[in-house]
Amino acid sequence: MTSSGLSSTDQVAVREAIGALEIVDGAIGPGVFSALDDPALRKSVSTVLQESGRTLIKVGDGWTTGYRDDIADALAEREIGVLAAADRAVLVLVLLRSVAIPRARGNTAGTTWGNSDGVRGTSIDELKQNRDISRAQIEESVRRLHAAGLVGRRRGLVYPGPALLRLTPQRAAQLWENLLLLAAPDSIYARALRARRAAPPAPGNLEETA
Repeated sequence: MTSSGLSSTDQVAVREAIGALEIVDGAIGPGVFSALDDPALRKSVSTVLQESGRTLIKVGDGWTTGYRDDIADALAEREIGVLAAADRAVLVLVLLRSVAIPRARGNTAGTTWGNSDGVRGTSIDELKQNRDISRAQIEESVRRLHAAGLVGRRRGLVYPGPALLRLTPQRAAQLWENLLLLAAPDSIYARALRARRAAPPAPGNLEETA
C-alpha cells in the first residue's frame, strides 16, 4: 500500500480506515475515522484501494468498499466468487419482493440494494410462491446467502444483506436493469435497454471506475 506524502500519523489513519472498511458489516458513518472525514486523507484511502483492485463506495453519509468494476468482471469471467444458479435465483426473488416491487410502487427510494428504510421483509412462504424452486432449496440457499452477507434475517423475515452495499453504483444500476428485464421483458424500457447494451461503446466515452 502506498500513501506517499503523508505523515506517519496520517499513514496510520489511512491504514486503520482501510482495515475497518474491508471488514465492516454495512457502512462506516461520519465521525468514526479521520481518514474518511477529511477529503485529502479520503483521497489517499481511495488511491490505496484502487491500487489493490478495490474502490471506495459512498453509502448515504457513510462509506464502504467493493471490487473495482474491471476486477469484478475479471473474477466473474473466471467464475471466482460466483453464486450457484440456485442461490442466484433465490437472491433475485428476495430483491424483487423486498426492494424492487416496493420501490416501483413508490414505497421506498434510493439506489442501494442494502437493507434501508422502506425495504420490506419477505418470508420463505412468500418466496415459495415461485413453484420452480422447492422450499428445501430456498431454505438452503437462504442459509448460504445469509452466511455470505447477501441476505439478513430478522423475526422470521428475509431482507437484503449488508454485502449488497458493496456494489459500485454501476453494479447497482446493472442489477436494477437486470431485474427489470426479468420482470418486464416486453416493456419499452426493456427493449431500449437491450438495444443500448447491444450497441458498441462510443469511443472516448468510457467512464472511470473510481
